[in-house]
Amino acid sequence: MSKVPWIPSPKIVVEYIKHALGVTRSDVVMDLGCGDGRVLLDFAKAGMPVVCIEIDRVLCNVTEIVFELYGVKDRLKLICNDFFRVNFAEIMPRPTIVYAYLYSSILEMLSPKLETELGFGTIIVTLDFPIRGWSPVFAKHLVDENNYDRVLWIYINGISNPSARIAKGTTVDINDVINQCLRSGRRLFLF
Repeated sequence: MSKVPWIPSPKIVVEYIKHALGVTRSDVVMDLGCGDGRVLLDFAKAGMPVVCIEIDRVLCNVTEIVFELYGVKDRLKLICNDFFRVNFAEIMPRPTIVYAYLYSSILEMLSPKLETELGFGTIIVTLDFPIRGWSPVFAKHLVDENNYDRVLWIYINGISNPSARIAKGTTVDINDVINQCLRSGRRLFLF
């Protein structure tokens, strides 16, 4: 896979995710294409373990240095590789929230991995670009610090993905899925 251009995420996005999703220290936040790690740095400073996946070795080095300088390198799992080559199911501790600022075409190619390799109830947040074929549980419009309109698309694996909605040719009862999420301890609709 060729490199996707790195464009830093606005600060308001991180703040919204932290507060609206009720992120706690028991969450593990993963960023696909983390760039210099700025999105996850705030989560690590708040005590959460984070997983950065980045293909660019220079940006991986920058991330390591920045996390070291802030004294939170112990909370960082840095995977310097193409996220298409990483098996998300093998990442421990398991990510509970996944963030991606990627083009729709990349998200569409990535969606089967998200669906099969992430755990049930994992929240997936994308910035500006939706995952084609998935149904968001929420979309939030924000205005960033440069006065640009942004959209956060929020999905829940097991509810939003196509195979969750259809099983053996029949539609799945969404109430059963919601109850299953609640039993697993996953926050729902706090956005």
